[in-house]
Amino acid sequence: MKTPDPEIIKRKKVEDSCCAPAGEMPDCGCGGTSGLTRRDFVGVSGMSLAGLALSNSLAARALAGPFLTSDFQEHLVPADKKFDSAWIRLLFERGEPIVYHAAAGELDNIGMPIGGICTGQLYLGGDGKLWHWDIFNLTAPEEMRDYRGPHYAKPMPATSPIEQGFAIRTTPRGGAAQTRRLDKSGFHDISFRGQYPIGFVEYRDTALPVEISLEAFSPFIPLNEDDSGLPATIMEFRVKNTSKTPVEVELAGWLQNAVCLASGKPGAGTRRNRVVRETGKATILDCSAAPAAGAQPAEAAAFKQQPDYGTMALALFGGDAGDIANAGIGPGELPETAFADGRKEDTRPFGETLIGSIARKRALKAGEQATFTFVISWHFDGMWWDSMKRLTDYQQLRRHYGTRFKTAEEVVTYIDGYFDRLASQTRLWHKTWYDSTLPYWLLDRTLLTISTLATATCYRFNNGRFYGWEGTYCCAGTCTHVWQYAQAVGRMFPKLERSTREMVDFGLAFHDDTGVIDYRAEAARQLAVDGQAGTILRAYREHQMSPDDAFLRSKWPRIKKATELLIGRDVGEDGILDGEQYNTLDASWYGQIAWISSLYLAAVRAGEAMAREMGDAEFAERARRIIESGGRQMVARLYNGEHFIHIPDPQHPESINTNIGCHADQVFGQGWAFQVGLPRILPEKETRTALRSIYRYNFTPDVGPYREKFKAFPGGRWYAMPGEGGLILCTWPKGGAENAPGKGTNPTFVAYFSECWTGFEYQVASHMIWEGLVQEGLAITRMVHDRHHAAKRNPWNEIECSDHYARAMSGYGVYTAVCGYEYHGPKGHLGFAPRMTPENFRAAFTSAEGWGTFSQTRKPGKQVEAITLKYGRLKLRTLSFDVADGGELSRVKVTLAGRKVAATAEKIQDTLRVTLAEGVTVETNQALVVELS
Repeated sequence: MKTPDPEIIKRKKVEDSCCAPAGEMPDCGCGGTSGLTRRDFVGVSGMSLAGLALSNSLAARALAGPFLTSDFQEHLVPADKKFDSAWIRLLFERGEPIVYHAAAGELDNIGMPIGGICTGQLYLGGDGKLWHWDIFNLTAPEEMRDYRGPHYAKPMPATSPIEQGFAIRTTPRGGAAQTRRLDKSGFHDISFRGQYPIGFVEYRDTALPVEISLEAFSPFIPLNEDDSGLPATIMEFRVKNTSKTPVEVELAGWLQNAVCLASGKPGAGTRRNRVVRETGKATILDCSAAPAAGAQPAEAAAFKQQPDYGTMALALFGGDAGDIANAGIGPGELPETAFADGRKEDTRPFGETLIGSIARKRALKAGEQATFTFVISWHFDGMWWDSMKRLTDYQQLRRHYGTRFKTAEEVVTYIDGYFDRLASQTRLWHKTWYDSTLPYWLLDRTLLTISTLATATCYRFNNGRFYGWEGTYCCAGTCTHVWQYAQAVGRMFPKLERSTREMVDFGLAFHDDTGVIDYRAEAARQLAVDGQAGTILRAYREHQMSPDDAFLRSKWPRIKKATELLIGRDVGEDGILDGEQYNTLDASWYGQIAWISSLYLAAVRAGEAMAREMGDAEFAERARRIIESGGRQMVARLYNGEHFIHIPDPQHPESINTNIGCHADQVFGQGWAFQVGLPRILPEKETRTALRSIYRYNFTPDVGPYREKFKAFPGGRWYAMPGEGGLILCTWPKGGAENAPGKGTNPTFVAYFSECWTGFEYQVASHMIWEGLVQEGLAITRMVHDRHHAAKRNPWNEIECSDHYARAMSGYGVYTAVCGYEYHGPKGHLGFAPRMTPENFRAAFTSAEGWGTFSQTRKPGKQVEAITLKYGRLKLRTLSFDVADGGELSRVKVTLAGRKVAATAEKIQDTLRVTLAEGVTVETNQALVVELS
């Protein structure tokens, strides 16, 4: 996180709902502390069992409890979580897809990002209506960039700056016509199922002779960042005649021309709508704007440089001469006028509203259905440049999609021309992801944070650079110590992460003389030690997610230099860092700090692995000695028998510290090492004990009692409300909290310790799962999921410092841990060690050039592994799989597309390593099957 601007702090009122004074509960409508009594629960506290049945088709009694006051007295976090057995079963059961219902009051908060990645921010609401519309590059409201994240306690209401929507008109034979908007104003029985990247909405009304369903998405194809970055949303409606007689159905969509939404002052120009028909392809409403007649060339040029200048389009695919279109209608005439043919071109001066519509009529026999495929596209490839001023050549930066398309109409034409591929590959990924043995809730939660790419947090520039705030418009610079937690992008779109390593971290932010990586690049020319370590680890991940070693060869000298910079801050190279250690908790810490030294050791371990691949045996051996010493020293100096601690430097009494507290990230480095398949850096016994202590001392079914009773320092922001559970950043079960602020005077940063950050929670949960503490890791992850139930807030917006916080993408690391996934593209290695149902396991995976499904079945004396590629290709030379405890499997049979492949097997403890005699390439729709016996 970035240091908050003192002026911002000064003008914020302390009584704000998400930053209450120490010891006080926020006035947010969530009630007071509820952890002392048993309560109904389903994903969120206070929901009735009826709401539970609607949402999850599951009945449970209570999350946890009952608790007594004494349970919270000694350590404020109950050691016995008293989780209800039904809730524990929920962690592991496959369950049913989560469906939210209007009748249960669950749709109002939903805002699922539904545009292309790095193209702006557009939400799909729970009733199917599009809202938010942050695609125009306008100055963001302060609440969207508020570092205190107010939208957790008070979710953003579903509002739209423009008029846009859809409606249906049904006319049964011999009956009267009925017209309904396709949103909550037109239907009361609406259900929503959000499985990113696709949102499914169903509309029902017994008074109508039809059922309507909506499938909404923007093309989302892992490894294909170009076609996943189209500035467009597809709204595909299916209408089925459920009556016994024919029904005439008309479906219409309309769109306001919002070009120059903010800059379009009366007298400055005009908006123009134009209907374009491409018989057999699409009917398109093209929306544009032009400067006022008589404008001088310089004025016209300035007009087109406005951030909100561009084009929009509404299209209906499969167009024909029978389509109904109107280029100019007024908002007061909707929705009826949207079904009437009208002008094919219209203009309105700025200051007047211009709306266009397209509709189609179909006659449906009893039981017959029809599909209406609408597309909304936009082309505003400029920037809110004032927010980018610290970036190199910021005035030349534009959105990447502008390098492919000149107008929104071109975007529509592209999608129309390749619709079958774009839609089928998006649906194939969705099917591949959810065709799994894992619980639906876990599949939802560990993937949905990748939707952060489709928000105002993330950008892809015309020069190829990927860029991200920490959260929407808050804390600049693709910050190394925040983004290092995010595992999703590197696995889904590795090219984007590689571009940041190449252009920024080991490019414009790198200091050749020292090896320092500026942790916010141009936005903060400063070393963050944890971010430096994380960037080295990410460089290794980006190498692994490459098809060859070209990336590593080109960047190795700087990666090595960056690693040497850290080693230089380890006096005596004993594996424990010394000196100033600025970090993600926004302050310089001093002393011997377990979590930062663990990251240092993981980075050195990654440096060792890369050095060996680059033939640098001398550096690899130096790194190995440091790691061996560091593991011993971490235990000897910083392990207290229960967990790892921080020994402050007495020369820096002003420094914030955790001293003998139990810090959530204390063994972060070991968790990172697992994510990239590195050998251990910390001993297993002490690490597992430390993780159990984090679960015991930091994880609570209800944060309310802790926040109410903890008085050592001011309380911090609310990312888990009273009555909600979470993992607290740091607790002091043996005392010492009063020393945490040091002699410093700024209470803002020490208050972080009492907060719950989903990025930390996922990191800890994934590490627990890697270490075999599966139930504990799933419980922490499920608690995050429960806090974000739609009845309370937007499930697709995990907040830390502003909305859609990048660190939350560490949730994907929970998924890789459950799969026991390891991959090394240049070596052609792929491995799995499922932590759940290993006897019958199936899950999706990604690689450098392809993705597909891994499955494993176990029977006495036999184990079968199948790798089925659904997209791209996969080069393989070695594979590894865990075998059942005590299993003596050593014989191997490998086939590719039914053809036998020569292979040998070697068992190392509980892992069987399979080596193919020659490398193979698995192509799309082929399966490589390994039979172990």
